[in-house]
Amino acid sequence: MVTINLTLNNFSELHALLDVFGCFGNDYEYTTRGIFRRKIPPVCSICNTPMVHNGYNPHTKDGLGEINIGRYKCSNCGSTHEEDYSFWEDMKTLLFDTFNDFFQLLRYHNVSYDGISDLMDFIYPGSRSTIFRAFYKEMEQETIPYSENIHMVHYDEQHPKEGRCQKYRLTLLDAKAQRTIADELFKDKSPETIKKFLKKNLDASEPVFIVTDFDKRYPDILKEIFRDKLVHQYCLMHLNKLIVNDFPKNTTIEQELLKYRLLSIFYNRENEIKFLQKLQSEELNVINNKEKHQEWIKKAKKEFCQYRHKLKLEIRRKKENLPRNSLEKAKYNFDKLMENIRTYDEKVQKRLWMINKHWLNLTLFHYLPGAPATNNPIESYYSKSLKTDNKKKFRTDKGIENRIKLTQMRRLNLLKKPQKSFMELFRLFSPFKL
Repeated sequence: MVTINLTLNNFSELHALLDVFGCFGNDYEYTTRGIFRRKIPPVCSICNTPMVHNGYNPHTKDGLGEINIGRYKCSNCGSTHEEDYSFWEDMKTLLFDTFNDFFQLLRYHNVSYDGISDLMDFIYPGSRSTIFRAFYKEMEQETIPYSENIHMVHYDEQHPKEGRCQKYRLTLLDAKAQRTIADELFKDKSPETIKKFLKKNLDASEPVFIVTDFDKRYPDILKEIFRDKLVHQYCLMHLNKLIVNDFPKNTTIEQELLKYRLLSIFYNRENEIKFLQKLQSEELNVINNKEKHQEWIKKAKKEFCQYRHKLKLEIRRKKENLPRNSLEKAKYNFDKLMENIRTYDEKVQKRLWMINKHWLNLTLFHYLPGAPATNNPIESYYSKSLKTDNKKKFRTDKGIENRIKLTQMRRLNLLKKPQKSFMELFRLFSPFKL
């Protein structure tokens, strides 16, 4: 075991010194002058002549301390050699890796970089930019393991009629291959029928990401079958249809603007909102004249319909889908609506509370790359296979990617717990304080 020569100044630090040097053998010593070196100097690697002690090199880390590492010199050829100090680097790495884990946890809980910097003033001061760079560097090195076995599927129902007899069509569609897994007709769609259908066509022992509409029976049915293997995503397009149905057919400009603000929670509807805001400001000039106002609003809504159609055609020409908002943008839009919830109609209030209740199930697609957010493929499949049937009909940059990654890490329990507390880690450096 390493020989530790204590003084009155470091006598109380024996346990910390043992933690630092405990892995070294009896041929090492820690001198009363605070120099870590070998008792007997090694032989020269150049001429094989025994070397002699030749002072030390200080290694300092601001705010933590300084350690003196022994030097050796060859009396024959004059070459010098420094003792290995990798243990000192390992100590610093352990501390700063723990800081990085701490930063990840704070960022997961939406603490700003300025806020983290203020907290670190109580522990180990660091500027906002230093913390920012350390966090980004660490996140680039993180990898999220994804289960290759998870099955992404769409589930929906259709209600065709065979003569006067009502039938129920249950369908499962593979989200990746866009192929039908199962498509069967039943006389009823009771929970037991749905359970049998799902158990027959899906392996309940494997993870499954399933997209459905807002039928209130689905959560209990799916949970009973798949238990902790279930990832249940609600279809965002079904939500948008529900939002549209919450407003009257002949809306005012104010109602139309509110409707598009709700539709803009998960989808980018900023162009429509800007257009409606412009119309709303124009409406103030004619609202006092009832007859003039009625004539103006017909013209204004016609202009809005034409503008909306123009946007739709532009998206089609580019062969793109309506762009979805990032998770952070969606949460921001939703929070802005919730700030004034008491000023809305009862139906709108209920819809916002419903979205709040099911927020996780509306945003799960963010956490799994390639996961679908809607049941559009199965709706398309229905429209092509049974057109005559009628059915009742939620800024991406590196910061956002890191936010999503942190959420994935949290769900997979990858946010690390510290090997040692900050108190224990700082205690290792206490014998070397300047």
